[in-house]
Amino acid sequence: MNDVPEVIRAFSPYIVVSDEGTPFIIKVVSDERELDFFVKDGETETYFNTDIKAFAARDGEDLKRKTKAWVKERLYSYCNKITGVNLPYGCLTGVRPTAVYYRSIGSYSNIKQHLINDYFVEEKRADLIERVVETQKGYIVRDPHRADVFVNIPICPTRCSYCSFISAELNRIRKIVPKYVTALLKDISDLKKEMAEKGYIPGAVYIGGGTPTSLDAEALDRITDELNFGGEFTVEAGRPDTMTEDKLEVFRRNGVTRVSVNPQTFSDETLVRIGRKHTVADFYAAFDRAKSLGFDINIDLIAGLPGEVFDDFKNSLNRAVELRPQNLTVHSLSLKRGAVLKEQNVRVMDGSVKEMCDYSIDTLLSAGYSPYYMYRQKNIADGLENVGYSLPGHINRYNIDYMEETTTVLSAGAGSVTKYVYSAEGRIERKSKAKGIEEYIRRTLGEPI
Repeated sequence: MNDVPEVIRAFSPYIVVSDEGTPFIIKVVSDERELDFFVKDGETETYFNTDIKAFAARDGEDLKRKTKAWVKERLYSYCNKITGVNLPYGCLTGVRPTAVYYRSIGSYSNIKQHLINDYFVEEKRADLIERVVETQKGYIVRDPHRADVFVNIPICPTRCSYCSFISAELNRIRKIVPKYVTALLKDISDLKKEMAEKGYIPGAVYIGGGTPTSLDAEALDRITDELNFGGEFTVEAGRPDTMTEDKLEVFRRNGVTRVSVNPQTFSDETLVRIGRKHTVADFYAAFDRAKSLGFDINIDLIAGLPGEVFDDFKNSLNRAVELRPQNLTVHSLSLKRGAVLKEQNVRVMDGSVKEMCDYSIDTLLSAGYSPYYMYRQKNIADGLENVGYSLPGHINRYNIDYMEETTTVLSAGAGSVTKYVYSAEGRIERKSKAKGIEEYIRRTLGEPI
């Protein structure tokens, strides 16, 4: 029952309960022979029943999975009937759409059709999932001796109106930034000691945020120098207005191989509307600087930004493709608690974002890009997805490792989460750092700020 209600949440923009109405109720009852559940919508009750032996469970976990799938399928069909709405991913919930595909290998001769028939996934999305899995072949390596590294710098020049990350605006914390850098360097030092003690071989490195390039070149030099293991090394540069030439030179000197230069849109009007302080011209200048220094470049775009229609997104995507970045990531707008747009009760669920994402799939495939990782979020526009695309030979290994949860990820920085992956045992252990910057500094350095 922790997962089943996600089906209703996916329909929540279309299922409206009046102030006087009875809440939407689900109740599930099962014993050794039968599984029953009912849905109560207002005064209407609908019952579902099945013989539990039909699941032919091999073990307790398999029974749990099959039981949950059956309930979700029936619940999706019910919600679909009362709303007339078909969701692109049907009753497939969760962050990783590829998980069901991987789990079905060996059990179904046509997994794509299995997704369509049993999970009600539309054909275009089932095909997208299959393409991601195909692209990931050769990159899924469950090596218990390998560990990726993630470093979090949750600081930004300004806060975007759609952002729900726990990040701080630079001007508000400028005085304690030096202490954060000191704490972060100690955290990284401890991380490297753990790698040595446990015999981990360094894998991919990813510095994210926030906007890591909010820090000055000297701080970034100290941080990236500590993380230069000689392999794949990404820095989420993010805001084009923070990507100065001296910072990029630091990255090149310290082994960074890939940077993200994220316009989000190619509309200056939209950039003002969402609270970003750079222009499209600033993006082009930053892109050219990064390209001239030989970095692999990722461009992020967001489908469904406030005030944008299909033609706005189409223009942004076409202009991004013209630049031929090695990676291009298309996000569907997701408004979570803490985002300004969420507080303003902004909703984007009218089908326009789906049109945008459909266009991005067709356009990027035609342009020679392959989808290589994907994930979904709660409250995501039109029930869609976020997809990373790559040109041949330029897949970012870290994104696959992290999203498919195949590799241990050791983390440093406020709000970061270390994930120890024990593939042979089928389990993952998580260890979190303090989310607030001040609390993180206190805990890491053991002294008041």
